[in-house]
Amino acid sequence: MDRIINIVKYKGEHGQYIMKQQMNHQLMDKDMEFEGDANNLVQDNLAFTGLVNGKPIFAAGMKLIWSGVAEGWVLATKDVLDHPIAVAKAIKKDFARIAKENNINRVQSAIRADYTTGLKFAKWLGLEEEGLMRKFGFDGSDQYMYARLF
Repeated sequence: MDRIINIVKYKGEHGQYIMKQQMNHQLMDKDMEFEGDANNLVQDNLAFTGLVNGKPIFAAGMKLIWSGVAEGWVLATKDVLDHPIAVAKAIKKDFARIAKENNINRVQSAIRADYTTGLKFAKWLGLEEEGLMRKFGFDGSDQYMYARLF
């Protein structure tokens, strides 16, 4: 069985597939109840997908808000738990590169306050906590704003 992660350009169909799978954490399954449009995450050269055996197991990228500012995002299936280090390294490797190549000065991301794994991952990527946003989530959840400046 091929265990190598193949990184490809993100397509909306990748996000749709990932969102239909069991997510990598029970709290993220709740977020999937919000039927977001994975096609809205498609922007040239700002996102990528990790495939294992031809199946998307994660996608990550940035969505421009306005010139120089982007929202960072990650979607992942439970299959990332079979490759946690490789997935984390792939995301970290391309995170700064994408920002620099696209003249992005700020990447921000809202992370559920009760999702400790996500909060730790944001810090590992170099994002800093900016504050708690009460009842910010579509479901009324509290979320922290994290950001990294380039």
